[in-house]
Amino acid sequence: MADHGKFAALATRLITKNGRLITMQRLSSTAADPNKPWNGPGAPTVASAVPNVPAVFVPPGGGLGRDIVTEDLLQRVEQVALIAPLQEGLETMHRIIDTDGQAWKIDWVQVLKPADKTVLYVVGVTR
Repeated sequence: MADHGKFAALATRLITKNGRLITMQRLSSTAADPNKPWNGPGAPTVASAVPNVPAVFVPPGGGLGRDIVTEDLLQRVEQVALIAPLQEGLETMHRIIDTDGQAWKIDWVQVLKPADKTVLYVVGVTR
């Protein structure tokens, strides 16, 4: 049986060496007026954030992306972020803040998770 922990460590090491640190955010929105929730949500707020997450951004048209996700998903995004598996649950995040302050909306997330060990997060993002 393969040692998935070694694969996760290799992915983390390579992404950390060649990538940059990002902040991942989970957003929350409540009604703009709690007395009139039918008027819709207010501006989203940051419910939680995970800072200093290593990531590498690649163009969505490359061969790697086509092996992991469908062509339809790749056409919807501007970039694909390969994210190190520093913790579980990153697939529930909504936004990435890049080192230059640029905000990226997460369109989709694929998790490479053989058995019970996350090896890599592949995230499609748009501005």
